[in-house]
Amino acid sequence: MTKDHAKTRVTLVGAGINTILSMAKITAGLMLASPALVADGVHSLSDLVSDVLVFWALRHSALAPDENHPYGHGRFETLATLALAAILALTGLGIAWDAAVRLLSGTDSAPGLWALAVIAVSILAKEALYHYTRAVGERTGSRMIIANAWHHRTDALSSVVALIGVGAAQLGFGWGDPVAAIIIAAMLGRVAWEFGKGAVDELVDTQAPDGLRADLQDSLNRTPGVEGLRDLRMRQHGARAVADVSVMVDPHITVTEGHRIAEAARSDALDRIDALEDIIIHVEPAGHFDGFGATEAPLRGEIEGLILTLAQAHPMVANVARVQLGYFEDGLHIEVLARLDPQADHTATEADLTETLRQTLPELRALSLHRQAGLQG
Repeated sequence: MTKDHAKTRVTLVGAGINTILSMAKITAGLMLASPALVADGVHSLSDLVSDVLVFWALRHSALAPDENHPYGHGRFETLATLALAAILALTGLGIAWDAAVRLLSGTDSAPGLWALAVIAVSILAKEALYHYTRAVGERTGSRMIIANAWHHRTDALSSVVALIGVGAAQLGFGWGDPVAAIIIAAMLGRVAWEFGKGAVDELVDTQAPDGLRADLQDSLNRTPGVEGLRDLRMRQHGARAVADVSVMVDPHITVTEGHRIAEAARSDALDRIDALEDIIIHVEPAGHFDGFGATEAPLRGEIEGLILTLAQAHPMVANVARVQLGYFEDGLHIEVLARLDPQADHTATEADLTETLRQTLPELRALSLHRQAGLQG
């Protein structure tokens, strides 16, 4: 069974159980005059609404990236989690208001034993549903499913409080029932805050959890050729995460080798970390990612013509095949591949070119002249 199928199945099972429990508790609460039982039933009804919301989010979050959603649809889960938090908070406020009115009005009630039986069945059913749903949420890495599991758990806990309140009313403490309802409302508010805050953090691109970032750092640093990391950023997209980072490589290697290292690091990270959906890697030269070489040195288009003109004007240089530019903190390191006169003294020619170029290109710190094999003469 795929992760998406597992999440859909647990949501449908939860919806069926919540439908039965909410109807049973609300009906029993109205018939037996128990505000705590009605409150508990409304809580179960909010669970049913959340199940419908989760099912909707699952259908949308599973869609592949498209032109309007290039990062995918994972944040539909985030929106659903935020909506769940809002439902919990509003449900809690409604329950607390009704219970407070009953408590202040002095209206006492003593529900019958049937109320206790209904609540006991609800506790067992919702606790079992909590464990089932949470297991699926952890296995699939879905915060939304885990949030829904806790929604089931708060229903089970609220039923425990309702059981105590109804039991107290049976013993002659009529205020026990509405007080229990207020406690349930407070529990709902706390859970709403926890999941609402997490959803908002995702929507405003708060950094991913430290543990997930540490796993990614470890994976990237294991890649041969990676000498360090800079500016690692991760953000959540529902159950998945996306990241971008700069990896430090030897500044003397070629662009193609740097690209190969980056692709290896990316592939390993995606294989090692299940929660990672995508990562963008920027290659930077270790020790030279900032300063003159990165931000101030002239670009190729500004100096290549000058280098070619001065190099080819040297009497021992027949033709320049390629100019390679190295951008470092201390200045430019230039390599020239050229066809030389057969009688040319390589060392002397390199020294002459260095001095000539440095007169008009003060940024030059080192020049290496390479003879183009097989073409001299």
